Amino acid sequence: MNDQDKTKKESASNLIIANKENAYKLASANKAVSHKKDKKGKHLDALINTNVDNALALSIAANKELNAQNIEKEKQIVALIEAKEKAEESNKLKSALLANMYHEIRTPMNGILGFADLLKNPELKNEKQRKYIQIIEKSGSRLLNTINNIVDMSKIHSGLVKVNLRETNINKQIEKIYSFFKPEAESKGINFAFKNSLPTKKAFFLTDCEKIYTVLIHLVKNALKNTQKGSIEFGYGGINTSTWRTELLFFVKDTGIGIPKNRQNAIFDNFTQVDIQDKMAQQGNGLGLSITKAYVELLGGKIWAESDEGKGAKFYFSLPYRIDLEEKLLQKMPQC
Repeated sequence: MNDQDKTKKESASNLIIANKENAYKLASANKAVSHKKDKKGKHLDALINTNVDNALALSIAANKELNAQNIEKEKQIVALIEAKEKAEESNKLKSALLANMYHEIRTPMNGILGFADLLKNPELKNEKQRKYIQIIEKSGSRLLNTINNIVDMSKIHSGLVKVNLRETNINKQIEKIYSFFKPEAESKGINFAFKNSLPTKKAFFLTDCEKIYTVLIHLVKNALKNTQKGSIEFGYGGINTSTWRTELLFFVKDTGIGIPKNRQNAIFDNFTQVDIQDKMAQQGNGLGLSITKAYVELLGGKIWAESDEGKGAKFYFSLPYRIDLEEKLLQKMPQC
């Protein structure tokens, strides 16, 4: 072998060795690239998964926020509807007030002015004179009652009515009301009676005597107005135990025109009478029972009616039977 061939052979061997080394290097590089790709892929997958989780969390949070906003909007809509209904009801009440008060003030005023004018006649006989004076007095009483009711309702709605607790003998209140209405009941031929469940010495409890008196006055007056024959009874009972947490149950029963089933809750609304269709319309401004309900609730009780149309009515109201008077009496609270 000559030197030239030998040189070529050595060059070929070196080239093969170099190619092998390059191949090893290339394989190693390929492995490194593949490892990096796998690592990047895993990192990319983790990043995608993280973004998906974040997106889901954001979506859930956004949905919750949207639901909360929707609920709040629904509440606002309901509140607006209620406010609108209250405003409409207020307008109706104002209209009812004007209509009722116009009638209730004008009618007795016409009676007062008209019969006062008739009294000017110098030839008027004593009998007619007394009759005219009685009509004027009755009209004046009706007008004063209307004004008092308007003032009472105004105070109730403006929150000016306060409860003044006093030691009250309820028997005396009942007997006083009985004596006041007895002549009117007898003049109509109505059997009028009362019932006290406690002896007078034990009939003391803590309440607002003026308000309970007003409540009973309204209920008995209402019974007399709606009863043309039969009987009226009122009073109290229903003591369960001897603690202040129990109640006294008051009642007023009559044999009058009664109350339709669908009117037994509405009669406690402002300006509402039993007979709204005016078949047997009774005079009155429709405020008495609403004042009664407001006072009973202020005293911590509740009121309801039971009746069948044409068969009379029963009004009940309950009040806390407060007998924890020792501390109050030490403060020398006034009695009534």
